[in-house]
Amino acid sequence: MVKQVRDLPENDAIVTMGAKLRAARDELGFSRAKVQEETGIPAKTLEHYEAGSSEPTLTRLKALCDLYKLPFGEMAGAEEAPKESSKEPVGGTPIEEQSVPKEVDGELPVVEALLEELAAFRVAGFDGSQRRAMALVSELNATMKRLESDELEALAETRGLFEGDRPTADGIFGLFVEDVDEAQRFCGLVEERIIDTAILGADLYAIDREALITVADDIKDEFNIEEPRYLGWSDCWGDYAEFVPLIREPLRKLALMGKGVDFADPGQFPARELEVAA
Repeated sequence: MVKQVRDLPENDAIVTMGAKLRAARDELGFSRAKVQEETGIPAKTLEHYEAGSSEPTLTRLKALCDLYKLPFGEMAGAEEAPKESSKEPVGGTPIEEQSVPKEVDGELPVVEALLEELAAFRVAGFDGSQRRAMALVSELNATMKRLESDELEALAETRGLFEGDRPTADGIFGLFVEDVDEAQRFCGLVEERIIDTAILGADLYAIDREALITVADDIKDEFNIEEPRYLGWSDCWGDYAEFVPLIREPLRKLALMGKGVDFADPGQFPARELEVAA
């Protein structure tokens, strides 16, 4: 029988959400591994929540509140910003209620934990975990948007993204100096490729083109993919940027169906060679 949480620290005004979650878990005598088993939230991610370096999404907070028998409404509103300000602008008109932006420190460990959880589902063939995996992808898409360019670039490097696609000598930051829209577009491409490493087990751009074209040919009829054609030529898929987006979602769907392609076989899927400038 699960024990009710009775006594949390009394001064709610200064007790953080993380401290409340830690106190509730300790009161029940649950290990982080036990919480992971009950909710699916990785133990490492829970550690970050309790330390206050990151906060759970509402969905995860609800799962924790249900497990710990905590009031979800109160917990969800526990970190609200001050509602009043004594400052006034020129002219004496009171400033409207403002919220204080929250720090984004700690988002990178959260992203890494989500990627690890998604990869674990892939190893298990996504057996019975399809909806949770899809929810993780949505959460990853949202969380990676809060990473700064240097964090995203560091994550891309640790995930083994093909280094020949780096934009400038100054990295993604250099793109933001030149063109913000282009930088954001490039970041979006990098984010999708990072998610591929968890769902598919590989960065598609890092696989030899001919081997990847073979996969594209194999699935094009099943998913009604129309290959790019140039000057009327057939069997011309173009470069990575042109055909990878066409096959990405079908390949992810196959993975979720337990029919994913094993890109880990170097004999069938050799690595793409880095082109050396003449």
